[in-house]
Amino acid sequence: MKSIHSWNRRDFISRPLAGLAASQLLGGIRPLLGQSGVVETAAPRPDTAAKPIVRTLGRTGLKLPIVSMGVVDAEAGGLIPRSYELGIRFFDSAAFYQDGRNEESVGKMIKQTDVRDKVVLGTKIMRPGFHPGGANSSSDPRVYTPTEVKAYFDDVLAGSLKRLQTDHVDILYNHSCDTEQEIASEGALASLTAAKKAGKTRFIGVSSHKGELALKTAMKLGVYDVVNVQFNYTMADDEGLRKAIDETAKSGIGVIAMKTLAGGTRRIGLQAGQQPLTANPTAMLKWVLHHESIATIVSGFTNYDQLEQNWAVASNLEYTPEERAFLASSRAVEEAQFCRQCGDCISGCLRGADIPKLMRAYMYAVHYSQHWLAAETQAAIETGRGLSACESCHSCEAKCSHSVNIVRKIQHLKEIASIGLA
Repeated sequence: MKSIHSWNRRDFISRPLAGLAASQLLGGIRPLLGQSGVVETAAPRPDTAAKPIVRTLGRTGLKLPIVSMGVVDAEAGGLIPRSYELGIRFFDSAAFYQDGRNEESVGKMIKQTDVRDKVVLGTKIMRPGFHPGGANSSSDPRVYTPTEVKAYFDDVLAGSLKRLQTDHVDILYNHSCDTEQEIASEGALASLTAAKKAGKTRFIGVSSHKGELALKTAMKLGVYDVVNVQFNYTMADDEGLRKAIDETAKSGIGVIAMKTLAGGTRRIGLQAGQQPLTANPTAMLKWVLHHESIATIVSGFTNYDQLEQNWAVASNLEYTPEERAFLASSRAVEEAQFCRQCGDCISGCLRGADIPKLMRAYMYAVHYSQHWLAAETQAAIETGRGLSACESCHSCEAKCSHSVNIVRKIQHLKEIASIGLA
């Protein structure tokens, strides 16, 4: 069996991808989910005649339906055209999603349907130090200067515009920034503001898994027009985050929510013989959108049922009795097993593993079945802080201050990594 120390991006993409489709891995996942596997309520059909609720994205003035599309798998047939047909008007991609094919698919759809002037396009650039193969990654530990970072962003944007077949995007993000230093990156901001001045983007934004930090830093900087943060019902007790969202919106910065389904709809029975709680996706989405400071959600649906299920809430946020019952359940948050990326667990790890990123890799691979995204998350982890740090551990001292079973997820990541390796 191949050592986890040598488990690289190519292995994660090519081998576990096949493994995830194999019955032996599905057999490994089912004990985590319960005997019934994936459970969720039937997807309600959207009322195509009903007008969606529209909110203004801060000082951008953009008026968007409250449900937008985070284009996670742009190769899923006619999903993008169908989204537009239903009423979605904001399509959010990223430069390196699916090695650029994501932007290409979005651009092709926009070109073929001739709707560029009717949609809002967003794309994201991840700083070179955190993109697989870039500076500061395990393959290139070099630190880029602000000038080099700006040149990198400029070059990536040029490629994005070509793939999207447009001369400008509407929102250009500094992507996946989880520290104040990353959010305030001199090189990134120099590129973004220059692009805005040149008309290559109308507005600039930042995306982050550290919501409160990103929102407060964006307000302090006064440069960003939009902030995209993770926000879902498992974070209802995070008063600081909710307050920051409201304050940011009041300041004129548009707030967009991601990870609104708390890592997906799969649930696990946490006790032996316990059936998983039936997930209620529409309840989760409505909970987020009941916060009026959230202008829109970017939901990463990957099939027609999920699209129609999400769009069903776009025109009506009133809870059904079943939705209220789900949100009131004491098991709802616990079984979601959603990692808030707070980082509190890191201090308990004797080997310094980057547990939050490992938890995100798990979410992408197991809950989202987006193996390429899991691979990129893994590859971007600093050398020695990835799953290899956990290889020789027989017990885990790291503890989650919320509800995530870190030990179970780490063990499952090890199992996924080993399938099909000789």
